[in-house]
Amino acid sequence: MYMGDGPQKSSRKPLLEVSNLTFSYGRNCILEDINFSVEPNTLIAILGPNGTGKSTLIKCLNKINKVSTGKVEINGSSIDEMSVKELATKVAYVPQNVSTSFPIDVYDVVLLGRRPYLSWNIGDDDRLIVSQVMEKLRVKDFAFRKFHTLSGGEQQKVLIAKAITQQPHLYLFDEPTSNLDLFSQYDILTEIKQLVGDKTNPTSAIVAMHDVNLASKFADKIMILHEAGVYCYDEPSIALNERTIADVYGVDAEIMQRNKSGSPIINVIGVKREE
Repeated sequence: MYMGDGPQKSSRKPLLEVSNLTFSYGRNCILEDINFSVEPNTLIAILGPNGTGKSTLIKCLNKINKVSTGKVEINGSSIDEMSVKELATKVAYVPQNVSTSFPIDVYDVVLLGRRPYLSWNIGDDDRLIVSQVMEKLRVKDFAFRKFHTLSGGEQQKVLIAKAITQQPHLYLFDEPTSNLDLFSQYDILTEIKQLVGDKTNPTSAIVAMHDVNLASKFADKIMILHEAGVYCYDEPSIALNERTIADVYGVDAEIMQRNKSGSPIINVIGVKREE
């Protein structure tokens, strides 16, 4: 298994550290001996073919899935020792989609992000945070529309707004751009990139994705899962190469570079040729 040269060492203290994480469904091992760390103000894209454990790993990082072995630490504290309420102040999880026909207002969906901080009453500070976040993400105009009547892109923005109102340290996004049009895909990922790019607010995001080129454009680092482990974890220019694409996805590709950012563009040529 190709691991690359690995991310460059940094003096910054990791926001997230994952050590020897293993997860199984019964006898079926999905993830084995996963080790990585995430620094503040970093967007990590998790790539890999269907069934390689991208969504599973995301859910292991906030105790939706209970790991078989290993440790997940946020700012030096194990998530196993956190209550559900405490964990919700550290980690915000945005699922791939939310299917509901329950007639709940958009404003109330975003307000749910304040639940970890509420006692009996909703305070003025909570309402101010919700209002400011909705204004920033441009969802305030449909604050009192029913959530289930929104388009897919609008729903994703509302769920991101809800996550931001949690004021977490770590954002977990499971396929946030699936089934969205091109404009909405770029819009959502731009919001996430700006969210973790604020140096005054040490947060990071981990995004499970399918689109290799979108990951290359927006991610600071890319993790590729393959055969239950981490195939590579590095900057896009290093992680995404012809060998990786052939080994992991079984296709031949040519790698080009974007003029401004220098991040690679993957152009699939065809099915991997047998040697």
